[in-house]
Amino acid sequence: MDRKNDRKSLSRRQMLKASAATLACASLPGGWAPARAQSSSAARKLIVVLNNGGWDPTYALDPKPGSSIVDTPEGEIRQFGNHAVLTNATRPAVDDFFTRYGDITAVVNGLQVRSFVHTDCIKRILTGSPSETTPDLGAITAFELGRELPVPYLALGGQARGGPLAAITGRTGTTNQLAALIDPAAGYPRPGGVLPEIGLVPSDGEQALVREYLDASAARLQATRGARGYNRRRVEDFMSSLQRAEQLRAFARTSSVGERDYTQDLQIQIPLAVRALGEGLSCTTLLQTDDWDTHDDNSEQDMLHQGLFASLITLVESLEQAQLLDETMVLVISEMGRTPRLNNDGGKDHWPVTSAMLLGAGVGGNRTLGGTSDSFDALSVDLATGETASDGNQLQAANFVAGVLEAQGVDPAAYLPQVEPFRGFVA
Repeated sequence: MDRKNDRKSLSRRQMLKASAATLACASLPGGWAPARAQSSSAARKLIVVLNNGGWDPTYALDPKPGSSIVDTPEGEIRQFGNHAVLTNATRPAVDDFFTRYGDITAVVNGLQVRSFVHTDCIKRILTGSPSETTPDLGAITAFELGRELPVPYLALGGQARGGPLAAITGRTGTTNQLAALIDPAAGYPRPGGVLPEIGLVPSDGEQALVREYLDASAARLQATRGARGYNRRRVEDFMSSLQRAEQLRAFARTSSVGERDYTQDLQIQIPLAVRALGEGLSCTTLLQTDDWDTHDDNSEQDMLHQGLFASLITLVESLEQAQLLDETMVLVISEMGRTPRLNNDGGKDHWPVTSAMLLGAGVGGNRTLGGTSDSFDALSVDLATGETASDGNQLQAANFVAGVLEAQGVDPAAYLPQVEPFRGFVA
């Protein structure tokens, strides 16, 4: 059908329906605050790698070899600059990572989460707060620095916490709300398996006509009622929403962002995350691995650490190849640690002290900060320097999250009032 016949066949009612379908894809950034004029190219990006379940820091980041108090894995301490890391032939990727990237990495030990419960610890390590409504650091950074983007906060893992910023959070995998925005036919079925009514599905020719109509309507409004002030801003927001929708569709056509099958494989998540940041789809992204809850056999931590550090090498290489490393901070965390001693099943249970790694933009590398005692309790630190200090304070998740936000150029006081930021890792 040619464009002339398209015009004849597309009724005004159909055009309005098609307009609604076009705008549905642009609804993600949300409207509870106006779009910012700041260029997204100047915004610092953030990648959070959450290792869900609770890693055992003694396997690499916080070694305790030969301890009579802490049951530790096999290995020996190897020094990589200022990093003392436990290494073993079964975890060669740990050596490889610190050999290549130790000089741009900060390790933080003795991070206190003040809970033994997964959901509470995840909440605290991502948001710095025990509140159910506080958004996580990925959502906050995306809102403050990149909310004009199509999917400001891209959640490739299921633990993202958008809170009041949920409108800028795009989830993929099993909780994927992007699927129906990209393709209305992919909406979740109603109870009983009844598929949702998707209404008109315009052809490519009809979509082109709709866009032509919307562009002309916006231009007419801008020339008559939208020359300045509130009306002009609303027209500009409308036109920007159309551009975001098309950018999301174009990205989805060449990626798996619209699929609902969630994968825990970082080697699959990483290319999608790096593309989303590099192509201006997103400002921040959450990656996630699972199965770190080793109550029954703590030796599984060996394989998990090998896989994680191999993937982190891929992530840094990908950021370097995309020329994004100098503007992207990478945060690698787990919501809790493991108990000092093995239980009767050869596993380790929950422990409220964990470690973290940071690298990339804003991070001073070749630093190991904080610390734990011989019994694996968090030591007090100077929050300004990260050095252990008897007259300091334990490093709480709130201090840590506030420090990451501040390093991103975001004022943490608006989200974590009266919390002193941890600044020891800042370049």
